[in-house]
Amino acid sequence: MPEDKTKHQADELVISLEHEWERRNWTNWLHCSEPELRHAVESVGPDPDNVRRFLRQAR
Repeated sequence: MPEDKTKHQADELVISLEHEWERRNWTNWLHCSEPELRHAVESVGPDPDNVRRFLRQAR
């Protein structure tokens, strides 16, 4: 049975703070600082949509 690639793509779209280049990419994409990104992920989890909403409400 073939692997469902759409499920894996959705699973991979989470914010990871593990590597510096990932943090840099996410802060650029979300227009926030690294401390703001860390706080948002700690508050609402690694889902980019939730983090974006959190950051928008915080401003």
